[in-house]
Amino acid sequence: MNLDEIIKIIGSTDFPIALGGCDSDDFDTDCGIQNLIIFDGKDMSDEIIIHESKIVKISHGNLSETTSEHLIHYENIKIIQDPQWELKMLVSKVREKKNMLFSTSAKNALVESQLSLAKAKNALEYDDPFVSCWIKSGIIFLIESILFQNDILPNPVNALSSMRSLKQKNTNQFADKIISEIGIERATSSLLVRMLKSTCGFSDMVEKNQNSIIIEKKANYLIQNSLLSDCYLYLNFLNKNNFYKIKNSLNTNTDKIHVLKTAFDLTHTPSELISSIDSMGDIVDALLTLNHKSL
Repeated sequence: MNLDEIIKIIGSTDFPIALGGCDSDDFDTDCGIQNLIIFDGKDMSDEIIIHESKIVKISHGNLSETTSEHLIHYENIKIIQDPQWELKMLVSKVREKKNMLFSTSAKNALVESQLSLAKAKNALEYDDPFVSCWIKSGIIFLIESILFQNDILPNPVNALSSMRSLKQKNTNQFADKIISEIGIERATSSLLVRMLKSTCGFSDMVEKNQNSIIIEKKANYLIQNSLLSDCYLYLNFLNKNNFYKIKNSLNTNTDKIHVLKTAFDLTHTPSELISSIDSMGDIVDALLTLNHKSL
């Protein structure tokens, strides 16, 4: 997309504009998806617009962004408009601090995994229906942490192939166990169709921005190309992200567990839940120890 095409969609603006960012991955072109970032500093949800044959996802960025997980994705954006060179300076700073941003993001994801598993353990004592959701979230955060530790951006579509291509080193010894624990061996076409339908429904409930159009496009692309395990992990990533958007109001969202049971593929028995919490908790502790030793 060029500037003229973008202006037709969003109108004229003086704010910096870029293509790429957090939602950009290798399948965007094949799926006819464009990720557009307007650096207007607005705290707004993403907007999904159908323009001609393209699906355009519009995100709102901030030139004063401080969150490492967001900043690290700005390194490879394609700047379309930057009248004051503010965005170019931000990208330059990101590249200078790249190693630190990856390290901080890895630690943040590891802490979030620890918190999620602690929530699961606490929820288990109260027979909370969201126990499995917390466990799945904890596992996804673990995957994100390991990828960040290897200087890899954890894009949902590419996460499984990225985990499988890791070189041998201390922090990577747990990759196979973590991947197995998420449940990808259950991935079949029929299961993924059911998971996709519920994932899209959950997205519509939480995001309310037609992002389900993009979810469906990418998931169907993965299924049609026989990347079933990749699709399984992709859907779990998306459900974790949306689950976290309502994590502080679960008491008023108890009805959501019905759609999440299928979207997240929640099948564990109580004994399996305890085993998952303990085994993933052990990995978090081991990674925290390894990180502490490396300081």
